[in-house]
Amino acid sequence: MKRLFLCAVVLMAASMDIIAQDVDQLAVGLFVAGKGGMNIGKQDPLFESGFVVNPLSDFGVTGYIPVSRRKNYGIILDVGMSSYSFSEKRIKPKANNPDSLSIVNKYSYLTIAPSFSISYLTFGFALGLPMGVSRKDDGGNDLGTTVRDSTFISFGVTDEVTRDLKENTQMTLEIRVGTMIPILKSSTGRLNVFANAGYMLTGIYKDEFYAKFPTQSQYNPSTMSFSVGLNYVFNLTQPEEE
Repeated sequence: MKRLFLCAVVLMAASMDIIAQDVDQLAVGLFVAGKGGMNIGKQDPLFESGFVVNPLSDFGVTGYIPVSRRKNYGIILDVGMSSYSFSEKRIKPKANNPDSLSIVNKYSYLTIAPSFSISYLTFGFALGLPMGVSRKDDGGNDLGTTVRDSTFISFGVTDEVTRDLKENTQMTLEIRVGTMIPILKSSTGRLNVFANAGYMLTGIYKDEFYAKFPTQSQYNPSTMSFSVGLNYVFNLTQPEEE
């Protein structure tokens, strides 16, 4: 019995050593990801939204800070460029544009995204600082960032209002949940595959964008996105020997 107990202790100690050595170390590196997204905001009844995939939407620098010596609990910080896209098509085409092509809206942000990692699970948030907007039709033609609408002044009198989408995008807040799984580890670093689902809590446009069209503010778009990517991080420390 004593020998069995001693063997169990030895095996447990060996297992703890293996676990301790396998704990992810303080590291920094690069990430890249592709993303698909759609508008989840209240939809204008005159339009329909669609899902859009960007093969290379996110890239930047990533870091990992361990918070446990025995388990893979840590803090991940991603800083980089992120893009969010969705398409929209007018359900009831205008008289002067009966075909009404689908328009793909793409919004680019500098994002700061901290998250907490528990083994293979991650959850956190992302702050996005607007960096650019693009609008293209089905043929890939650039439609610019300026939109023109007519506003009612009096009976029979209207005025054209010009608004720039780029100037009216605001900072965004997104909640993220996902997973990160190592597929290659060495003393130098590790290669991980990750996936995230993001839910935007804010609208894309500022309130000022709807100043002359207050009834349209309820249709301020926000996105749900799904991304898959890879990162490689270089170890800045080595496991402690016990």
